[in-house]
Amino acid sequence: MQLGAITAEDVDRYKAAKLREGVLGPNQINKSLGLLAQILDAAADYGYLDPARNPARGPRRRVKRTNPSRPAIEPEQLPSLLAAADRLRPILATMAGGGLRVGEACALDWPDLNLATGTISVGRAKTEAGVRQVDAPAALREELSEHKARTRRLDGPVFPNRNGGRQTPSNAQRRLKTAIRRANRRLSALGLGPIGQAVSPHSLRRLYASLRFALGDDPVYVAQQLGHTEPAFSMKVYARAVRRRERLTGSTLREFDRALQWAAMGSQTAKDADQESNATAAQSPGMAWTSRKPATSPDSSAG
Repeated sequence: MQLGAITAEDVDRYKAAKLREGVLGPNQINKSLGLLAQILDAAADYGYLDPARNPARGPRRRVKRTNPSRPAIEPEQLPSLLAAADRLRPILATMAGGGLRVGEACALDWPDLNLATGTISVGRAKTEAGVRQVDAPAALREELSEHKARTRRLDGPVFPNRNGGRQTPSNAQRRLKTAIRRANRRLSALGLGPIGQAVSPHSLRRLYASLRFALGDDPVYVAQQLGHTEPAFSMKVYARAVRRRERLTGSTLREFDRALQWAAMGSQTAKDADQESNATAAQSPGMAWTSRKPATSPDSSAG
Protein backbone atom coordinates (compact mmCIF):
# COMPACT_ATOMS: atom_id res chain seq x y z
CA MET A 1 0.00 0.00 0.00
CA GLN A 2 1.06 3.59 -0.54
CA LEU A 3 1.91 5.24 2.80
CA GLY A 4 -0.75 7.89 2.36
CA ALA A 5 -3.38 5.25 1.64
CA ILE A 6 -3.05 3.45 5.00
CA THR A 7 -6.03 4.17 7.25
CA ALA A 8 -6.93 3.36 10.85
CA GLU A 9 -9.34 0.75 9.47
CA ASP A 10 -6.43 -0.96 7.68
CA VAL A 11 -4.45 -1.04 10.92
CA ASP A 12 -7.41 -2.56 12.78
CA ARG A 13 -7.84 -5.13 10.01
CA TYR A 14 -4.16 -6.13 10.39
CA LYS A 15 -4.59 -6.36 14.17
CA ALA A 16 -7.69 -8.55 13.87
CA ALA A 17 -5.97 -10.85 11.34
CA LYS A 18 -2.99 -11.40 13.64
CA LEU A 19 -5.29 -12.20 16.55
CA ARG A 20 -7.15 -14.78 14.44
CA GLU A 21 -3.88 -16.42 13.35
CA GLY A 22 -2.96 -16.97 17.00
CA VAL A 23 0.78 -17.05 16.22
CA LEU A 24 1.66 -13.81 18.00
CA GLY A 25 0.49 -12.83 21.46
CA PRO A 26 -1.11 -9.45 22.25
CA ASN A 27 2.17 -7.93 23.43
CA GLN A 28 4.00 -9.02 20.26
CA ILE A 29 1.22 -7.64 18.05
CA ASN A 30 1.44 -4.32 19.89
CA LYS A 31 5.19 -4.22 19.28
CA SER A 32 4.63 -4.59 15.54
CA LEU A 33 1.99 -1.84 15.67
CA GLY A 34 4.43 0.37 17.55
CA LEU A 35 7.04 -0.21 14.83
CA LEU A 36 4.46 0.69 12.16
CA ALA A 37 3.64 3.89 14.06
CA GLN A 38 7.34 4.82 14.11
CA ILE A 39 7.65 4.18 10.37
CA LEU A 40 4.65 6.39 9.69
CA ASP A 41 6.07 9.09 12.01
CA ALA A 42 9.22 9.08 9.87
CA ALA A 43 7.07 9.30 6.73
CA ALA A 44 5.32 12.36 8.22
CA ASP A 45 8.70 13.98 8.94
CA TYR A 46 9.53 13.67 5.24
CA GLY A 47 6.18 15.13 4.17
CA TYR A 48 4.50 11.95 2.92
CA LEU A 49 1.75 12.02 5.59
CA ASP A 50 -0.18 14.55 7.61
CA PRO A 51 1.72 14.60 10.98
CA ALA A 52 -1.58 14.93 12.87
CA ARG A 53 -3.08 11.78 11.35
CA ASN A 54 -0.84 8.79 12.02
CA PRO A 55 -3.29 5.85 11.58
CA ALA A 56 -1.21 3.56 13.80
CA ARG A 57 -1.31 5.89 16.80
CA GLY A 58 -3.87 5.92 19.62
CA PRO A 59 -4.98 3.46 22.31
CA ARG A 60 -7.76 2.01 20.13
CA ARG A 61 -5.15 0.69 17.70
CA ARG A 62 -3.63 -1.56 20.37
CA VAL A 63 -4.57 -5.00 21.68
CA LYS A 64 -5.31 -5.29 25.39
CA ARG A 65 -1.99 -6.13 27.03
CA THR A 66 -1.38 -9.27 29.03
CA ASN A 67 1.04 -9.79 31.88
CA PRO A 68 2.58 -13.24 31.34
CA SER A 69 2.98 -15.28 34.49
CA ARG A 70 6.64 -15.95 35.16
CA PRO A 71 7.63 -19.35 36.52
CA ALA A 72 8.99 -19.01 40.03
CA ILE A 73 10.90 -20.91 42.68
CA GLU A 74 9.47 -20.19 46.12
CA PRO A 75 11.75 -19.89 49.18
CA GLU A 76 10.35 -23.08 50.75
CA GLN A 77 11.40 -25.00 47.61
CA LEU A 78 15.03 -23.87 47.79
CA PRO A 79 16.31 -26.39 50.40
CA SER A 80 15.00 -29.30 48.32
CA LEU A 81 16.44 -27.86 45.10
CA LEU A 82 19.90 -27.44 46.65
CA ALA A 83 19.73 -30.95 48.10
CA ALA A 84 18.94 -32.34 44.65
CA ALA A 85 21.45 -30.25 42.69
CA ASP A 86 24.50 -32.51 43.12
CA ARG A 87 27.41 -31.08 41.06
CA LEU A 88 25.26 -28.14 39.99
CA ARG A 89 24.75 -27.03 43.58
CA PRO A 90 27.57 -24.41 43.77
CA ILE A 91 26.36 -22.44 40.76
CA LEU A 92 22.68 -22.68 41.77
CA ALA A 93 23.62 -21.50 45.27
CA THR A 94 25.49 -18.56 43.75
CA MET A 95 22.50 -17.51 41.66
CA ALA A 96 20.02 -17.93 44.53
CA GLY A 97 22.30 -16.45 47.19
CA GLY A 98 23.92 -13.70 45.10
CA GLY A 99 21.28 -12.84 42.50
CA LEU A 100 23.62 -13.40 39.56
CA ARG A 101 22.36 -14.05 36.04
CA VAL A 102 23.36 -17.47 34.73
CA GLY A 103 25.75 -15.87 32.22
CA GLU A 104 27.36 -13.80 34.97
CA ALA A 105 27.82 -16.88 37.16
CA CYS A 106 29.31 -18.94 34.32
CA ALA A 107 31.77 -16.11 33.57
CA LEU A 108 33.18 -16.00 37.12
CA ASP A 109 36.86 -16.80 37.62
CA TRP A 110 38.38 -17.55 41.02
CA PRO A 111 40.07 -14.12 41.32
CA ASP A 112 36.54 -12.62 41.13
CA LEU A 113 35.72 -14.17 44.53
CA ASN A 114 37.00 -12.85 47.84
CA LEU A 115 35.83 -15.45 50.34
CA ALA A 116 37.50 -13.62 53.23
CA THR A 117 35.27 -10.56 52.79
CA GLY A 118 32.36 -12.45 51.24
CA THR A 119 32.20 -10.45 48.01
CA ILE A 120 31.76 -11.48 44.38
CA SER A 121 32.95 -9.13 41.64
CA VAL A 122 30.79 -9.28 38.53
CA GLY A 123 32.94 -7.80 35.76
CA ARG A 124 31.07 -9.11 32.72
CA ALA A 125 27.37 -8.24 32.55
CA LYS A 126 24.67 -7.38 29.99
CA THR A 127 24.41 -3.77 31.22
CA GLU A 128 26.74 -1.17 32.73
CA ALA A 129 24.81 -1.37 36.00
CA GLY A 130 25.41 -5.12 35.99
CA VAL A 131 29.13 -4.59 36.62
CA ARG A 132 29.04 -4.66 40.40
CA GLN A 133 30.21 -6.19 43.67
CA VAL A 134 27.80 -8.59 45.31
CA ASP A 135 27.62 -9.45 49.02
CA ALA A 136 27.55 -13.21 49.59
CA PRO A 137 25.53 -14.61 52.52
CA ALA A 138 27.49 -16.66 55.05
CA ALA A 139 26.07 -19.96 53.82
CA LEU A 140 27.04 -19.14 50.23
CA ARG A 141 30.58 -18.34 51.38
CA GLU A 142 30.68 -21.78 52.99
CA GLU A 143 29.34 -23.38 49.81
CA LEU A 144 32.02 -21.72 47.72
CA SER A 145 34.79 -22.45 50.24
CA GLU A 146 33.94 -26.13 50.11
CA HIS A 147 33.71 -25.99 46.32
CA LYS A 148 37.14 -24.35 46.12
CA ALA A 149 38.69 -26.92 48.44
CA ARG A 150 37.22 -29.71 46.33
CA THR A 151 38.34 -28.31 42.97
CA ARG A 152 41.77 -27.19 44.28
CA ARG A 153 41.89 -24.33 41.79
CA LEU A 154 43.22 -20.81 42.32
CA ASP A 155 42.45 -19.51 38.84
CA GLY A 156 40.28 -20.36 35.86
CA PRO A 157 36.49 -20.71 35.88
CA VAL A 158 34.76 -21.07 39.22
CA PHE A 159 32.17 -23.38 37.68
CA PRO A 160 33.81 -25.74 35.19
CA ASN A 161 31.97 -28.37 33.17
CA ARG A 162 32.81 -32.08 33.32
CA ASN A 163 35.70 -31.57 30.89
CA GLY A 164 37.27 -28.76 32.92
CA GLY A 165 36.12 -26.01 30.57
CA ARG A 166 33.80 -23.17 31.49
CA GLN A 167 30.21 -24.06 32.30
CA THR A 168 27.74 -22.68 29.74
CA PRO A 169 24.29 -21.17 30.42
CA SER A 170 22.59 -23.69 28.14
CA ASN A 171 24.17 -26.65 29.92
CA ALA A 172 23.31 -25.16 33.31
CA GLN A 173 19.68 -24.83 32.23
CA ARG A 174 19.52 -28.45 31.03
CA ARG A 175 20.99 -29.74 34.27
CA LEU A 176 18.62 -27.54 36.28
CA LYS A 177 15.71 -29.49 34.77
CA THR A 178 17.20 -32.72 36.13
CA ALA A 179 17.69 -31.18 39.58
CA ILE A 180 14.07 -29.97 39.57
CA ARG A 181 12.75 -33.47 38.87
CA ARG A 182 14.74 -34.85 41.82
CA ALA A 183 13.75 -31.95 44.08
CA ASN A 184 10.08 -32.47 43.30
CA ARG A 185 10.21 -35.99 44.73
CA ARG A 186 11.37 -34.59 48.07
CA LEU A 187 8.86 -31.74 47.93
CA SER A 188 6.07 -34.25 47.33
CA ALA A 189 7.17 -36.27 50.36
CA LEU A 190 7.05 -33.08 52.46
CA GLY A 191 3.60 -32.18 51.15
CA LEU A 192 4.84 -29.10 49.28
CA GLY A 193 3.98 -28.02 45.76
CA PRO A 194 6.37 -28.93 42.94
CA ILE A 195 8.76 -26.64 41.11
CA GLY A 196 7.46 -26.10 37.57
CA GLN A 197 9.49 -27.48 34.68
CA ALA A 198 9.16 -24.08 32.97
CA VAL A 199 11.47 -22.61 35.62
CA SER A 200 14.78 -21.31 34.24
CA PRO A 201 18.02 -20.15 35.89
CA HIS A 202 16.64 -16.60 35.68
CA SER A 203 13.91 -17.63 38.14
CA LEU A 204 16.64 -17.79 40.79
CA ARG A 205 17.07 -14.00 40.55
CA ARG A 206 13.45 -13.48 41.56
CA LEU A 207 13.97 -16.00 44.35
CA TYR A 208 17.02 -14.00 45.49
CA ALA A 209 14.89 -10.83 45.68
CA SER A 210 12.17 -12.68 47.62
CA LEU A 211 14.71 -13.96 50.15
CA ARG A 212 16.33 -10.57 50.64
CA PHE A 213 13.00 -8.78 51.14
CA ALA A 214 11.73 -11.45 53.52
CA LEU A 215 14.91 -10.80 55.52
CA GLY A 216 14.15 -7.07 55.61
CA ASP A 217 16.67 -5.69 53.10
CA ASP A 218 16.14 -2.29 51.50
CA PRO A 219 14.67 -2.37 47.94
CA VAL A 220 17.30 0.04 46.60
CA TYR A 221 20.10 -2.15 48.00
CA VAL A 222 18.52 -5.26 46.46
CA ALA A 223 18.21 -3.53 43.08
CA GLN A 224 21.90 -2.57 43.23
CA GLN A 225 22.87 -6.12 44.14
CA LEU A 226 20.87 -7.40 41.17
CA GLY A 227 22.52 -4.89 38.84
CA HIS A 228 19.36 -2.89 38.12
CA THR A 229 19.50 0.87 37.61
CA GLU A 230 15.95 1.26 38.99
CA PRO A 231 14.29 -0.69 41.83
CA ALA A 232 11.06 -1.22 39.81
CA PHE A 233 11.52 -5.00 39.53
CA SER A 234 12.44 -5.21 43.20
CA MET A 235 9.34 -3.30 44.25
CA LYS A 236 7.13 -5.73 42.29
CA VAL A 237 8.47 -8.57 44.42
CA TYR A 238 8.67 -6.63 47.68
CA ALA A 239 5.06 -6.62 48.95
CA ARG A 240 4.43 -10.28 48.22
CA ALA A 241 7.74 -11.39 49.73
CA VAL A 242 7.35 -9.59 53.05
CA ARG A 243 3.74 -10.72 53.59
CA ARG A 244 3.81 -14.26 52.25
CA ARG A 245 5.28 -15.89 55.35
CA GLU A 246 2.26 -14.80 57.41
CA ARG A 247 0.04 -17.26 55.49
CA LEU A 248 2.30 -20.31 55.74
CA THR A 249 2.00 -23.21 58.19
CA GLY A 250 3.48 -26.63 58.88
CA SER A 251 6.24 -28.02 56.68
CA THR A 252 5.88 -25.14 54.22
CA LEU A 253 6.71 -22.63 56.95
CA ARG A 254 9.60 -24.76 58.24
CA GLU A 255 11.17 -25.02 54.78
CA PHE A 256 10.58 -21.30 54.17
CA ASP A 257 12.44 -20.45 57.38
CA ARG A 258 15.27 -22.82 56.49
CA ALA A 259 15.70 -20.92 53.23
CA LEU A 260 15.80 -17.60 55.13
CA GLN A 261 18.42 -18.95 57.52
CA TRP A 262 20.48 -20.09 54.56
CA ALA A 263 20.23 -16.65 52.92
CA ALA A 264 21.02 -14.66 56.08
CA MET A 265 24.21 -12.61 56.06
CA GLY A 266 25.27 -13.43 59.65
CA SER A 267 27.60 -16.39 60.15
CA GLN A 268 25.88 -17.56 63.34
CA THR A 269 22.57 -17.81 61.52
CA ALA A 270 24.19 -19.89 58.82
CA LYS A 271 25.53 -22.34 61.41
CA ASP A 272 22.11 -22.60 62.99
CA ALA A 273 20.62 -23.29 59.58
CA ASP A 274 23.02 -26.20 59.04
CA GLN A 275 22.20 -27.71 62.43
CA GLU A 276 18.46 -27.39 61.88
CA SER A 277 18.77 -28.68 58.32
CA ASN A 278 20.47 -31.87 59.42
CA ALA A 279 17.99 -32.45 62.25
CA THR A 280 15.02 -31.91 59.93
CA ALA A 281 16.49 -34.07 57.16
CA ALA A 282 16.95 -36.95 59.60
CA GLN A 283 13.21 -36.90 60.28
CA SER A 284 12.04 -36.16 56.72
CA PRO A 285 11.68 -38.60 53.82
CA GLY A 286 13.66 -38.11 50.66
CA MET A 287 17.06 -36.55 50.25
CA ALA A 288 18.92 -35.03 53.17
CA TRP A 289 20.10 -31.43 52.98
CA THR A 290 23.62 -32.22 54.10
CA SER A 291 25.89 -29.82 55.90
CA ARG A 292 28.00 -27.68 53.59
CA LYS A 293 30.85 -26.89 55.97
CA PRO A 294 34.21 -26.21 54.32
CA ALA A 295 36.40 -29.27 54.03
CA THR A 296 39.37 -27.16 55.06
CA SER A 297 39.90 -24.13 57.27
CA PRO A 298 38.13 -20.91 56.18
CA ASP A 299 39.70 -19.35 53.10
CA SER A 300 41.49 -16.13 54.02
CA SER A 301 42.95 -15.45 50.58
CA ALA A 302 41.73 -12.82 48.19
CA GLY A 303 41.22 -15.51 45.53
